[in-house]
Amino acid sequence: MSEAEDATKVREFWERAAASERDEQGLRPVARDPFLQEAVEAGMERWLDSRAKVADIGCGDGYSTLRFARNVASIVGVDYIPKFVDRARDEARQRGVSNASFRTGNVLDLEPIRAEEGPVDIAISIRCLINLNNWDQQRQGMEQIARTVRPGGLWLVSEGWSGGLRGLNELRKHTTLPPIVAAKYNVLIEREQFEAVATSFFKIEAYINLGFYLVMSRVLQPLVELPYPARHDHPINQLAANLQDGCSDSTLFRDCDYAGIYVLRRNGV
Repeated sequence: MSEAEDATKVREFWERAAASERDEQGLRPVARDPFLQEAVEAGMERWLDSRAKVADIGCGDGYSTLRFARNVASIVGVDYIPKFVDRARDEARQRGVSNASFRTGNVLDLEPIRAEEGPVDIAISIRCLINLNNWDQQRQGMEQIARTVRPGGLWLVSEGWSGGLRGLNELRKHTTLPPIVAAKYNVLIEREQFEAVATSFFKIEAYINLGFYLVMSRVLQPLVELPYPARHDHPINQLAANLQDGCSDSTLFRDCDYAGIYVLRRNGV
């Protein structure tokens, strides 16, 4: 299958996902693990500023965007699926959120967003780059985001780190659990590759480690549930998410962290 065909299938997947607020299991398609999403959003929220102009790139249904809007001056959510953008606008209207707007756009070319919004103080991306076809496109997306952030601004990013998935599967190998297979529409990223490109534009200010939550939810909870399938909405996941904040600055289970958050400071003054 060609890369063009792959890209078409990814887009078709998200267009189908955007048609419904919840999937067949009652979960949001853009955040099927609600407690992992909570941990990511809470970790990013600490770095927001009430004076900041923000871009949420790959915003999906806009729920994260609207949460972040409570803590910033203004925020624009950007997604390449028009139906997601429409749903996010409707949600903002229903909630009466006036400092959030939404635009159709592609991380591979953010020039139209820059032309409309100008440079932003903070860019956010959550599982955006991993929906691109390959590392070359992911690197292009990184460069586009870097050009969108003003000197001294921040990029808060949680993608899918391939080394963390390998670490989790190494743990699972010593149990009766099968390996976790990445979603077929995701291309996970090696952190070393990511950092090599990111540090061309940014300084790594911090890394928020989510390894504790991932081990509790991807190893402990499935073992407790055997022979029944694991569930994203399981009480163990909720407890792990509640405890995660106290583990974010440690190295605990860092080699099993495939969703941790980079806090990147844009070079320049």
